[in-house]
Amino acid sequence: MSDPYARPGGDPSHGSWPTPGGHPGQYAQNQQPYPGHYPPRGHHGTVGGYLPPRTHGMTVFAMVTGIVAAVLSLVPFVGFVSFVLGPLAMVLGIVGIAKRISSRGFSVTALVTGTFALLVSILYAVLFSTMLSYFDNTQSFEFSANGTGEYQITVAKTADPPETTNQRGTYAQTVEASTLFGGITATNPGGSDEDVSCRIHDTAGNLLVEDAQSGPHAVAVCELSDVLVRKVEDIQFPDQVNARELD
Repeated sequence: MSDPYARPGGDPSHGSWPTPGGHPGQYAQNQQPYPGHYPPRGHHGTVGGYLPPRTHGMTVFAMVTGIVAAVLSLVPFVGFVSFVLGPLAMVLGIVGIAKRISSRGFSVTALVTGTFALLVSILYAVLFSTMLSYFDNTQSFEFSANGTGEYQITVAKTADPPETTNQRGTYAQTVEASTLFGGITATNPGGSDEDVSCRIHDTAGNLLVEDAQSGPHAVAVCELSDVLVRKVEDIQFPDQVNARELD
């Protein structure tokens, strides 16, 4: 059977195709692209289907949280927020490292800053509780108050809510009170011109604090914290030493 596609007279190259740099019937494997021809592109316009690493949102959030926690931990009283932000940044940083999420440096930064914030917050908490326990000790004191008419007294012994009662004449009572929160207040509740006063003595009878006020709605305040303030103010610091005195 003759080939209907054969050229008249025969075509020795029929059934094959010419290729650059090859032989008839063979496909050139090392075919070079001609000008204007580009390699096939993958998804998102990347060459060969390769995707460049992208920043992961969780690692960015973890790093920002850790940095904020580290900065806030250095601010007194505000640094207690780092008790929450610090561990949060640590957990997110550990998750990012364990799952090998892209932007590993962000996860490491979150772990380091979160740990730093937590340690600083713990240090502040220990120092604050130590100072509070040092100053806030309970001792026996004598609270007394007086008024020319009916008046109110408010007695604070500890950090608990104070107690308020109505009194006439002299009030005196020995109580166990905190040196930081203890105190007594005498108040003239009416609009008449009355006198109110208060005093605090220690167990040896030494007068620690006293106050007296008069007039409508007068308030006399005696607080043990004033004693601590005076003790700090009475500390005598050495004067500057003259360099000639050291010779």
